[in-house]
Amino acid sequence: MVKLEKLSDKQLALRMSKYIAMLESIRVRAEYFSAGQCPKKERDELTADYVSTRDSLKEDWQYLNFNRNSGGKLLWDKYFPSVSEAAAWGLYADPEGDFNKEYFKSIDDTLERLTKYYSYDYWQIIAEL
Repeated sequence: MVKLEKLSDKQLALRMSKYIAMLESIRVRAEYFSAGQCPKKERDELTADYVSTRDSLKEDWQYLNFNRNSGGKLLWDKYFPSVSEAAAWGLYADPEGDFNKEYFKSIDDTLERLTKYYSYDYWQIIAEL
């Protein structure tokens, strides 16, 4: 487990940027596959990415929820609220289910919560400082 309170603002922003980029990738691939056949290998990779992202967000939330001792302003004012809302309200669809409205809404809800306080572009700016 990564000690999130020890990460610099740059590292935190990079972590958040990766979550957002992965969710965008999942959405694009799911949209593509929803229009036609989805080969098993690609479906398995998509499902693994969905589950991994969902579980990582929940792990970050749980870790921070029980380790509130230290860390910077970015961690507690922007990262923690975004991750806790995303973990609670996002990625709730069946990762192995159909690419239906609920699947896409679960991704969109997660993205909305991760970018509620800072946009993806702003997280990227911090990550590149």
